[in-house]
Amino acid sequence: MGGWDYWDSFKPKPARAVKGGIKAQSKRGAFGESWWAKRWIAVLESFDIGSRLTRGRSYARRGQVAAIDIAEGSVKAKVQGSSPRPYSVTIKVTALLEADWKKLAQELSRQAIFSARLLAGEMPQEIEEAFTGAGLSLFPEKLRDLETNCSCPDWSNP
Repeated sequence: MGGWDYWDSFKPKPARAVKGGIKAQSKRGAFGESWWAKRWIAVLESFDIGSRLTRGRSYARRGQVAAIDIAEGSVKAKVQGSSPRPYSVTIKVTALLEADWKKLAQELSRQAIFSARLLAGEMPQEIEEAFTGAGLSLFPEKLRDLETNCSCPDWSNP
């Protein structure tokens, strides 16, 4: 291998195909349909994380997500990029403490519409104001509110 061939290993490579991967519903344009999904994306975009969000959307639209696990305070996924093995991607947020839940429940109880809509499986947009009224935030306010990790082969962290 000649000296210049070394740099070939750093050239971007296409992602490997995933059989039965999880695909986003959105093929292009806005990502997310619900108000809270759009708000989550807007929050991430406000953190100015560069091309990671763009690449993540692309992988999601092409079905590069091999597995996803959502638990209290975390999302873990296996995402197939250009490496032979899928990357392990983790995003964590601090879960509310019991005292925080009590403050939030008190704030939500001031308006019966919250209970009715939540029991109907709807996330009312006004719930963000209830979080604020309880001195809490529904969404991360700063990048450091997210704990992220990726086994991606490059230096950047999602």
